[in-house]
Amino acid sequence: MKRLLTAALVLAIVAAAGFAEAAQERPNPTGTWKWTVKFNEQSREMTLKLKLEGDKLTGALVGREGRETPIQDGKLKDREISFKVVREREGRKMTSTYSGKVGRNTIKGKIEFERDGQTQSRDWQAKRAAAAANPTGTWKWTVEFGGQSREMTLKLKLEGDKLTGAMVGRDGQETPIQDAKCADGEVSFKVVRERSGQKMTLKYTGKVSGDTITGKTEFEREGQAQSREWQAKRAKD
Repeated sequence: MKRLLTAALVLAIVAAAGFAEAAQERPNPTGTWKWTVKFNEQSREMTLKLKLEGDKLTGALVGREGRETPIQDGKLKDREISFKVVREREGRKMTSTYSGKVGRNTIKGKIEFERDGQTQSRDWQAKRAAAAANPTGTWKWTVEFGGQSREMTLKLKLEGDKLTGAMVGRDGQETPIQDAKCADGEVSFKVVRERSGQKMTLKYTGKVSGDTITGKTEFEREGQAQSREWQAKRAKD
């Protein structure tokens, strides 16, 4: 009897370990994925955002202008993923069905679609993109006006996909940024200031890398569009 109980206990421990190992091995596709496709001899980078909550898989395929097309029928079973992307072009709907096997940092599978009345398929292999740097914080850099140097201060805050912030003036007065966006470490926003009764709009774009933002500022002066480079450093708390 004692031997039977011991054997049963051993089997239970092994089974529990197996379930725990299987749970640990289950891949989580949440994140941003990228791959390259060719259209008419031109290469194009594709971006896919996925999010797994419990057994619910959602996400979107990101277009060239940052426009997101939500995926449909998203599923993940064991390591197998599948979903559809429906797009409309010239009044016609085009459906692409994606399927693949999820690894820790790769998805390998096939895309099926219809072209000229024929069902076609192509291989796809996506790689997990590195987590984008977070722009939240206070940033400082120096610009020159009329031969004089001036330190600029920018406050940014990213909550989910929403980027807010303000440019801080010499007297501590804050000018909120407008049309702010942040995607894959790329930030863009506008600052509208009024001087002598005239409004001046500065458009900022930049790439966040660690504690540095590097990019360009575009503005209009005396009727001419101008730009200058800017490089901000994250201020220490």
